[in-house]
Amino acid sequence: MKQSLELYQPYKDLNAEFYEQAEPAIFPFYKIRYKNINFPEFTNLDDSAWIDLFGKFKSNLLPESHNLALKYHGHQFQTYNPELGDGRGFTIAQFYHNKKLLDLGTKGSGRTKFSRSGDGRLTLKGAVREVLCSEYLHTLGVDTSRSISLIETGENLYRNDEPSPTRSAVLVRASHSHIRIGSFQYQAYHRKTENLEKLIDYVCKNYFNLKSENDQKLEFFNEVVERLAMLAASYTVTGFVHGVLNTDNMNITGESFDYGPYRMLEHYDLEKIAAYFDHSGLYKYGNQANAIFWNIQQLASIMTTFIPKEQLVDMLKQYADLYNRNLQILTFKRLNIAMKSEAENLELLNSFYELQTTKHFFYEEVFHDFKNFLQNYDYVSKKYSSYSFLKEFKKFHQVQEVNSINENFIRLFYDDIENIWNAINDEDNWSLFDKKLKSINKIREY
Repeated sequence: MKQSLELYQPYKDLNAEFYEQAEPAIFPFYKIRYKNINFPEFTNLDDSAWIDLFGKFKSNLLPESHNLALKYHGHQFQTYNPELGDGRGFTIAQFYHNKKLLDLGTKGSGRTKFSRSGDGRLTLKGAVREVLCSEYLHTLGVDTSRSISLIETGENLYRNDEPSPTRSAVLVRASHSHIRIGSFQYQAYHRKTENLEKLIDYVCKNYFNLKSENDQKLEFFNEVVERLAMLAASYTVTGFVHGVLNTDNMNITGESFDYGPYRMLEHYDLEKIAAYFDHSGLYKYGNQANAIFWNIQQLASIMTTFIPKEQLVDMLKQYADLYNRNLQILTFKRLNIAMKSEAENLELLNSFYELQTTKHFFYEEVFHDFKNFLQNYDYVSKKYSSYSFLKEFKKFHQVQEVNSINENFIRLFYDDIENIWNAINDEDNWSLFDKKLKSINKIREY
């Protein structure tokens, strides 16, 4: 069903101390490669209007104030960098989707005042990878940005980590927010206490539904802790390795975004690293929960301006319990079984990870088999007969029947993405890309 489209000025309650006006690049050509049909607000746009809005960013649908590049700092691999900001993207506008306020954010739309030595561009391969990743994680239940549009832009780009020259693109994604921990770090660095208060108030009003009262700042920080603990747990349960969990990539609404050198686990592997430049393994799969907690601590150090240190410490102590609790809830949800007593739940989880550690099965394969257990009882019982997880699993009640997927589990491994890209790059063949997205859309998580 088509819905009416109304775009709003982004960050209306803030001012120019939080962003800079950006001028989009003019590209040699604009070829639409992907439209996300799950956003009915935009389905009435013809190709010309689509390109004006999502490629040229000069549509008459836009509000008077638009294309705003955010100011932020950040810890990059835990080293502070005061020379950041939206260097190849900006927020076009905001809109309501399912009664939630979303940002329309760009990637690869050209240089801004924060680009430094960068060209402000995005490779087509990077855009393809982000579309696939964001849709895949969304179907697995991760709170994530969603890719709305991918437009190829006809430039030759040179990159150290890709065979060059390589093709260019501009991507537009929808996110609940682009406000990062780094957004607070920017204002704290410049000792703008009043701006920190404005930012907290803006987030509480637009994203957290927290009223402006005496305890608002306390509730704000508590909300961030809860949301980021859930994000960390969702990464663990889905077997996702983000690769670059810097504070400028840490959205305070707990939403995953900005997919660069990500990986999905083939087999359970705590040492799995996504970024080739992560030489120390700081952001490896088994350390992501700790890395996210470290980022929260950086926000806590800023919040000492408003909240007694003892109260902040108490809230930080909740993180581990929140993470572990969410880990249980999400694992049981993916396995499609109801939780029981704490002891029984832990016994099942222990046997689950014992099974995964054998690496006899793909990580995602186990979830696929057991969530369909009732329909595939004989097959699964035989396949896992020598593992204690099967015995433990049978003690739990399956929540509901799941329609079996008439194919193997849907995967998004590195080699799968490389095959998709090679077909696009060598033959301009997008059929594997389209097929993968159709497969992803078949996934049903409960």
